[in-house]
Amino acid sequence: MTTISRALVREVAPGISQIDLQFQGLEQVIAAYLLQGNGEAALIEVGPSSTRGALDAGLAAAGVSWNDMARLLVTHIHLDHAGAAGPIMRAHPRPRISVHPIGAPHLANPDKLIASATRIYGDQMESLWGDFAPIDPARIDEVEDGVAIDIAGRELIPYFTPGHASHHVAYLDRASGMLFTGDVAGVRIPGMAYVCPPTPPPDLDPEAWAESVRTMQALDVQHLALTHFGVFDDVKEHLAQILPNLDDFIGQGRSSLGPDGDTSDLTDALQRLEKSQIGAESPLFAQLELATPAYMAALGLKRLLKKRGEVG
Repeated sequence: MTTISRALVREVAPGISQIDLQFQGLEQVIAAYLLQGNGEAALIEVGPSSTRGALDAGLAAAGVSWNDMARLLVTHIHLDHAGAAGPIMRAHPRPRISVHPIGAPHLANPDKLIASATRIYGDQMESLWGDFAPIDPARIDEVEDGVAIDIAGRELIPYFTPGHASHHVAYLDRASGMLFTGDVAGVRIPGMAYVCPPTPPPDLDPEAWAESVRTMQALDVQHLALTHFGVFDDVKEHLAQILPNLDDFIGQGRSSLGPDGDTSDLTDALQRLEKSQIGAESPLFAQLELATPAYMAALGLKRLLKKRGEVG
């Protein structure tokens, strides 16, 4: 579990606070967003169970108890976004959880998700992600594309935004003009102009991602709230980076993936590409690498190119 020295909570709009989950002891890697209004609270993203201490400390600092928490909303079910959902709901009877219909069965029964992750992370599962628990299906709400959710004194509109994952949802709060983007708007650390496309397995889909970018560009958005990490206001410039940078990753996959499927050269190439964008000695690389590990991105690119028949 992460050692918490202080709660890191910042108001980013009226009634909306960002909680730094201090993943693996580093700041500005994973964020959760707390919504408050009408006497209730909601969370967009909950992080992994390994960061429960930071989440609890952040809620306490914001004056919120779990008895106030009416709803959890996750952009997708990857462990860094939703891993703690089961243990949280096991411990606290009030909140319901909102998720894409494709992701809902994996919250009710996470066995396949855990088995898949264990094949990748091995003996790091506990230290990275902590524990897991199934969620009672009666407490899971499947969101509908474009159909508003009334919560914490505001309307949140879910938009299906596949590409990074088939079950990805972004949530728009029209009142603040803030779009909670999960991973579909990329990874960007404060102080960094570069927007990095996270490309893990198993269902990376560049064509769907391009359509999702167009969906985001068409919305009336003043702020992008990234899970990795923080709120950015240069919306047009930020979104314009995603697809060219994704193309760069795919190009690196074609040129660097070994003929036997070995991804070590591709991992190194992706890290060099990232450092060329943010500075070879940038201290922000540590956060970027935790938020979207290059070896994980390489595995996703390998799967994509094999599916396309471009590599053996």
